[in-house]
Amino acid sequence: MHIVLIRHTRVGVPKGTVYGQLDVPLADSYPEELEVIRRQLPPQCRTIYSSPLSRCRRLAEAISQDLLKSPQYVELLMEMHFGDWEGKSWQELPQALAREWGDNWQTQATPGGESYQDLYARSRGFISQHLQSHSPDDTVVIVAHAGVLRSLCLQIHPEYKSWPQRDTFKIPFDYGAVMSFDWEYESP
Repeated sequence: MHIVLIRHTRVGVPKGTVYGQLDVPLADSYPEELEVIRRQLPPQCRTIYSSPLSRCRRLAEAISQDLLKSPQYVELLMEMHFGDWEGKSWQELPQALAREWGDNWQTQATPGGESYQDLYARSRGFISQHLQSHSPDDTVVIVAHAGVLRSLCLQIHPEYKSWPQRDTFKIPFDYGAVMSFDWEYESP
């Protein structure tokens, strides 16, 4: 199966704002970034999956017109939930607690939020509930967030699936990034 991962474009929030599952607007550069993404789309696809958050939804709807497929919105593709920290700047968080979380982000949840392990489990659920049902010759487009896309890469990308989770942030996923690769489902 051919997989195309697309990260949403730049967001219109101040730098340093925590916005995992917070619905935030896109930056004014959206039209230009969309055109760059459009030039990298496959000529056809079987399915478009997207996070339901508006920054992904808007992009998925735009590219769905090009690919002639309606997006399927899947909550499992939402970004990591930062709970009580959503909408705040990193500087206004209790610094000792933020440092503790930063040292233990893989297993420690933010207050009222989730841990990376929770996000990883959600992305694994997406793979088993959605990707495994496709045939090997399908092309699938996934529009989501950096955290989810990196987690998917650790599980299905030929180059990254052998990487340890602690290296997840080394996987390049800038705003508007498009990553394509072939994946063959292997039963556990």
